[in-house]
Amino acid sequence: MEWLATLAATGAAALVGAAATDAWQSARAGFARLFGRGETGRQELAERRLDVVEAEIVEAAPDERDAVRQRHSAVWQTRLADLVEEHPELADELRALVADVTGQLPAGQRQWVQTNVARDHGTVFAVQGGDLHVTDRPPSPQE
Repeated sequence: MEWLATLAATGAAALVGAAATDAWQSARAGFARLFGRGETGRQELAERRLDVVEAEIVEAAPDERDAVRQRHSAVWQTRLADLVEEHPELADELRALVADVTGQLPAGQRQWVQTNVARDHGTVFAVQGGDLHVTDRPPSPQE
């Protein structure tokens, strides 16, 4: 279910990226509606959880905001993966919501930086928002 992990990660990134921007109210409403699935109690719970995301990002010191965003992104990635796994019919709705929210984000929030470090003769294979296929690698001069 690689598609599910990718969709959940993209959804969480859009959601957390929207916090403390002009896109927040739209993102908050859309994600709360998605999690609510037509039930008022579920939607209100989602709204309260989403309010915590924004409040913690807004209240964080500027040099701590990235760490706060990453923490919330991991939490919401799990929540979204669980939601879509239990209700696969919501996948298309989540995709549309992500596209809508991402389109509203300021340019700086649309870009994500990923740093990968390999040490002690290690190798890093990393990708952000796509696929990575590794079939073979040439031997290094030390081998």
